[in-house]
Amino acid sequence: MSNTSPNMLEFHTRERGEPRLREARADAAPAITMLETRQPPGQFFTPVSDDLVLSQSSGTPFHYVCDLGAGRFSGHTHTRDFVAIAPGAAPYCRVTDPARLRFIGIPARLARSCLERTPDDPLDFGPVHTRHHNDPLIAQGLELLWLEMGRSDPAARVFVDSMMACVVVRLARLASQVAPAEHYRGGLAPHRSAQVIDYMQAHLDEPISLAELAALCDLSPWHFARAFRDTHGQPPHRYLTRLRLERARELLSTSTRNISEIAATTGYTPQQLARHFRQAFGMSPGEYRRLYRDEPDLGGEDTRAP
Repeated sequence: MSNTSPNMLEFHTRERGEPRLREARADAAPAITMLETRQPPGQFFTPVSDDLVLSQSSGTPFHYVCDLGAGRFSGHTHTRDFVAIAPGAAPYCRVTDPARLRFIGIPARLARSCLERTPDDPLDFGPVHTRHHNDPLIAQGLELLWLEMGRSDPAARVFVDSMMACVVVRLARLASQVAPAEHYRGGLAPHRSAQVIDYMQAHLDEPISLAELAALCDLSPWHFARAFRDTHGQPPHRYLTRLRLERARELLSTSTRNISEIAATTGYTPQQLARHFRQAFGMSPGEYRRLYRDEPDLGGEDTRAP
């Protein structure tokens, strides 16, 4: 992170009972560092940076309370969700569960150049700094940057440069699409939202009806669907699909279960999992496993949707 990566590294490697830094990957020109940290439950701070900082969840879901300089907000985040921190902001965060996070600092000069902004532009993306996001392009871009960061071949150099530009431009586009945090105050109460999501997580392998979820909140299905969309920006069935696919993605990269077993664990037939997974991630479950585990396919993959 141009001027501040040594401070970031030092911050995350101080003696705190257990090391928080899991891994660091660096790119030389321009000087960029990506860090992966392990945060125990409780409050933690990230040092003020001159860069545009993005933080992405890389582990299991967790609850949080956060302030990125634009007001306090809370939520329940999942793998690949991210937040954006403007240069100079002093972020605060408290997590109620163990969290694994990746940080990248994009040099402000590079970000301004991508957006053709003046040197004194604050790189403030407004409502983007008021909640976490799951934009597919940025989420995938950050994950691919992590894979490419630190490789010395010319292709990696070109990829890192171009992907960072894509992430910055997409972030600016996202700023014009995201409603302010006030828009979400008419949705579900935070404890109801957490209750619904926890229920989804506990029943990923079962059919879940809209009426079931609505009953948890003592609302009619119609009112529940509208309140859920106001809170999370998408309807309940789409949010549930995302949870199931993220669970499948986690099992593909961390377990030895075959794809048929993973499909059953996430409430799908193998054919349904293949179809939804390809739509979400641009590849089949078997292709994803080979890419992220570098192991042979474990069976059950010839299930491409017709």
